[in-house]
Amino acid sequence: MACVASCNQQAVCKTVGADGHAYVHIDEDKCIGCLKCEKVCAEAHALVGSNVPESSRPYAAWANDMEMRAASTSGGFAAAVSRWIVSSGGSVAVSFDGRHASHVLVSSEAQLPQLQGSKYVWSDASSVYSAIESTLPLGKVLFVGTGCQVAGVLAYFSGNKFRDNLYTVDLICGGVPSDLLMQALFGMHPEIEKICSFRSKDKYELKASEGGKECVLPSDALPIAGFRGEQTMRHSCYDCPFARAHRASDITIGDLWGSAAPSGERRSGVSLVVVHSPKGAEMLSAADVSFEALEWKAFVPDNARLVYGHTPETFLRRNLARNYQKMCGERFSRVYSLTAAPADPFGFAARVWIYALRKINRVKCSRAVNSFIDKCG
Repeated sequence: MACVASCNQQAVCKTVGADGHAYVHIDEDKCIGCLKCEKVCAEAHALVGSNVPESSRPYAAWANDMEMRAASTSGGFAAAVSRWIVSSGGSVAVSFDGRHASHVLVSSEAQLPQLQGSKYVWSDASSVYSAIESTLPLGKVLFVGTGCQVAGVLAYFSGNKFRDNLYTVDLICGGVPSDLLMQALFGMHPEIEKICSFRSKDKYELKASEGGKECVLPSDALPIAGFRGEQTMRHSCYDCPFARAHRASDITIGDLWGSAAPSGERRSGVSLVVVHSPKGAEMLSAADVSFEALEWKAFVPDNARLVYGHTPETFLRRNLARNYQKMCGERFSRVYSLTAAPADPFGFAARVWIYALRKINRVKCSRAVNSFIDKCG
């Protein structure tokens, strides 16, 4: 959405495609041919990083504030850094109202809880650029988002004289799912008022509000099962150029579970923090967190999306919009959560075929990860 924010003529606007993803539309009557949108887009796509991470350093980190840590998906690192940032500026991350997500800027510690927790939906960042621009002259601003969103922000503010006040954190992203998953869920279950959370620490668990009471939805419920099924992502997510060990952001964060996490801290959740720049090192040192250095080989096999951004794009994804229109909600849910039984020949065949493709891709992924570890240790 950097191209939308860059257009002074409001000739570039966001639109939603039939596949439930955001795209941009050019109003040729308003366009004056300044090419600002093309320039910022080209600059963003040049910020893809590399898998040669000599200047990147990985750490295990966790917030010292146990209440903050408990409210976070993993170790609470992002929340702890945001608390440090808001003392001199503002923090920008994803806010979720139970149905839609958007990037917002918060300027007080009391607002930080609305930014915590994983949200497996696309977040609209188009309107936050102006808020960042007005806040940068006043102090530090932290932007937290996916790799492509961070690239857009860095490209947009590349010439800003207060650029040094901008700090960026991106995520180990598994791809952005279609909003059709949310639409299907609410269409099938009108009694659901909103989604309350997507995860409870290391457990994918969709919690919703029904009649003012919180309940846990079945494990095959959209949108979590659809997100994990990987059949509705943006086309670009199937070959993500931003999935690199060294990135243009100051820090990359993710979940650190299993043997790579310090044994005494695993139960409470630990964040994976990869520092890429002096600003990243400043954040790690200044935030109220504890941290330990890691070796790449200790965690990359369980966080392969850090270095390998390829996922097979199947016929289910190519026909997503048409299938959503033609299938009833229940069948769409079964097919795109990959839970279809043999009684549904098409859905079951798709499920078997996709699992086979995934197995092949896991072999390719493993080779890429091993190659990376051999180089980095």
